[in-house]
Amino acid sequence: MADFIQRDQWTNFLNDFTKRNQFRATRLEIAGEDGAEEEEEFLPLVGISVDSKGTDAGSVVVALGGVTAQDERHLQHQIMQVERITPITGQHGVEDGLAFEDGTGNKTFLMFDDLPELQA
Repeated sequence: MADFIQRDQWTNFLNDFTKRNQFRATRLEIAGEDGAEEEEEFLPLVGISVDSKGTDAGSVVVALGGVTAQDERHLQHQIMQVERITPITGQHGVEDGLAFEDGTGNKTFLMFDDLPELQA
């Protein structure tokens, strides 16, 4: 992956990324040696954080879910031993998501998705 974020910038970058994109609908996919699988679809982005200390140092947590405490839809996905974080930029410079690569070569893709239109 090219154009990755430098490790010493992860915290600031992820905080700013979250502020710009909070509550956008997402799709979370994990790709490894066994292929790719979709973890979730359409949950809004709540936040992304990096653990910089302790036994989970170098891991990233992606929090997705409902906008209010009453909404039971939620997912917290931890990516261990993150080596690279790469922004995914679409046409016209719009942020389409992030790619994370861990120490074993697995990739996690957090993509922004359009909600399906309601059928009349």
